[in-house]
Amino acid sequence: MDKFHKKNIIEQKKQAELIEKDEFADFEGSKAELVFLKFTHFLSKNRKSVFISLASAIIVLASVIGFFEYRQYLFEKETVTLEDLKLTHQKANVSLDAQIQSLEVFLQNQSTGGRMELRVWKDLSKLYAEKGEFGKAASYLEDAAKKIDTPKEIKALYFYIAGNYREREKNNAKSLENYKIAATVVEPARELNGFKAWSYYQAGRLSYLTGDKQGAKQFLEKALKLDGAESGEDVKLLASYLLLKLGKN
Repeated sequence: MDKFHKKNIIEQKKQAELIEKDEFADFEGSKAELVFLKFTHFLSKNRKSVFISLASAIIVLASVIGFFEYRQYLFEKETVTLEDLKLTHQKANVSLDAQIQSLEVFLQNQSTGGRMELRVWKDLSKLYAEKGEFGKAASYLEDAAKKIDTPKEIKALYFYIAGNYREREKNNAKSLENYKIAATVVEPARELNGFKAWSYYQAGRLSYLTGDKQGAKQFLEKALKLDGAESGEDVKLLASYLLLKLGKN
């Protein structure tokens, strides 16, 4: 009896599906009209689920838009606060230590991250360099450079300056690492031959100072091979001089 009952239910479902499929069999309008008719028929049969889905999508979209608008509002508000803070420093002739301390506090309290962090890191790097704390100055620029994807030349420039700071800190190993990264980042850019040549030269010079003569030779030769006057005669002369010293040694 149970098997018969189940079979009957299955047959009823099949018949219902056939009836639904044949519902528009006699329709004589265009395909577009038929599609529209089927769509409105579907909506009328599934009003509740369609409404819930549509409402959910609207709520999610509104939440996403609201989140980004709120983040932009916070960024603009913190930008004004930062500019006022820097203006106060300038007018009051605040000491380097006081400027650094206030920016460090601002950095800890700001909530938007991202672009705002990059701005404050750059300012702190400059202040620490003026104070003579080149390790901290380099560290902030390195953090900023790691977060920048584009434009490539800014990323490379930050690493290049950080390399200079590390060298002044007497940390030649870290300086060499930064110069190498700068050279690698700008390597595909043909329009930056001047900056590229100096990056190669600095990487070659630091390689020479740290005892890597083969690495020094490779970087210095790259600096010399760059075409055009844009790469500069000064860097070519310096690279040639170091290559002569390598040959003698």
